[in-house]
Amino acid sequence: MAALLLNFEARSERFGADAPFRDRGAPNRGRKRRRSPLSAAEEAETARAGRGGARPPRQRFALNSLGDAGIARQVPEFHSLKFDDAPSTPRQRQIALVILLAGVVCMGMGQTIVFAVLPPLAREIGMGDLQVLTIFMLSALFWVLIGPLWGRQSDIFGRRPFIVIGLTGFAVSMTAFATVLHLGMEGALAGAVLYALLLGARMIYGVIGCATPGAAQAYIADRTPPERRTAGMSAFSAAFGIGAMVGPAFAGAVVAIDPLAPLYAVAAAAACSVVAVWFFLPERTPPKERPRPPRLSPIDRRIRHLLIYGLATGVAMSIPIQFIDFYLIDRLGLPSKDALQLVGIALSDAAMASLFSQLVLVQRFNLPPATLMRVGPLLICAGHIIVAISTDLGPLVFGMLLSGLGGGMIGPGYVGAASLSVTADEQGSAAGLSNAAGASGFIFAPFIGTFFYSIAPSALFIATSMICAACAAFAFLEKGFERLAPTPLAVEPEPEPGHDTPI
Repeated sequence: MAALLLNFEARSERFGADAPFRDRGAPNRGRKRRRSPLSAAEEAETARAGRGGARPPRQRFALNSLGDAGIARQVPEFHSLKFDDAPSTPRQRQIALVILLAGVVCMGMGQTIVFAVLPPLAREIGMGDLQVLTIFMLSALFWVLIGPLWGRQSDIFGRRPFIVIGLTGFAVSMTAFATVLHLGMEGALAGAVLYALLLGARMIYGVIGCATPGAAQAYIADRTPPERRTAGMSAFSAAFGIGAMVGPAFAGAVVAIDPLAPLYAVAAAAACSVVAVWFFLPERTPPKERPRPPRLSPIDRRIRHLLIYGLATGVAMSIPIQFIDFYLIDRLGLPSKDALQLVGIALSDAAMASLFSQLVLVQRFNLPPATLMRVGPLLICAGHIIVAISTDLGPLVFGMLLSGLGGGMIGPGYVGAASLSVTADEQGSAAGLSNAAGASGFIFAPFIGTFFYSIAPSALFIATSMICAACAAFAFLEKGFERLAPTPLAVEPEPEPGHDTPI
């Protein structure tokens, strides 16, 4: 994240307050840039005034009923609107990015807290293992179906409204989920009613919470040059990884107070993030009035192989997350209470390794997508083989560490590759589809995992290691990945001091 902040800062200092990159990706390079009538009129007025003449004041924008999310209309008489025309300060830009990534951290915490807390509690309140897995599966299904739609809308109406919508849905979902579990533990709910309400609470996250990742990744992509795109995407993954690392450890520490306290705490943190994003995340230029961007299909030849790769690796990474509780209980013979704390250790260990990959390996060395997509699956393959043959906690934790190290490379690899493969107007759609591909792993993982787990618990990790080996072979054989190595931006004319265009 520090590398992204420095890159974000350098770009902003050069081109003005958070100026977005409109010439992203190879397909968009070489296009002739369209100039708005307003900027042409300003330049004509400046030319008539002579060199060094004062520029006329910029026109203000009046927004429609959707606020910042609406399409802007140029209305000169609306000077009374509080729409800051001045460039943001370096500190404001740093705060903005920290606020955005803090919201992503909350979502990462909530994800792993639910995976750590629900399986042991579900067995206590009489729910079957398959019911627990279907709760995760249906949430992921809605995430996959709805996520790309949210991403596409952010291409039209702006990023911030959808970041807020997603965080709000996440906070509501976590609160409702914890409340229903509490009623089930107290005996007020049971059976089909309890199961249906848990499904409904989790589906709020799947339907509404999925608005945040695509919009947040597109927000970062708008402000990251192509040669830093993969590192920029890794900042998002790193923030999610921080939450995923802290979540299980936090749950293991707080669960002694109350088993549901971690869920309520992360919901409160998400609510605070909603307020912070709404008031302090700058998106100063409303979306330009323009035709809707072309629909980006998941079978588009530019990204379909990347989405298949993301789906396969998503299955391999989601199966351990969904089954690690059951694996520790059945493979090591642990009681549910002890398993909850050890699951926190294993998941935190994997998340810490993933964070190291994203912050150090990806950010520091700026590795290209092809390298990340080849090395990542190999590390997961090695880690899962160690887990499969282990009967002690130590080797199992080390295997999860290797798995997390590889998983931290895979996400920035294929998401960054998808971003580099499409045009500027398709960034939100590409981010939504990329997230949907990875989340699809949680749809298929219950079926694949249950089949192999019924054979033997160790067969589960043997199967995922084979999937990762196949993904690594595909990445080595696919020569098209080499063309995704980003090139530096062409030098753009320097803006006149004091006349930067805010966003």
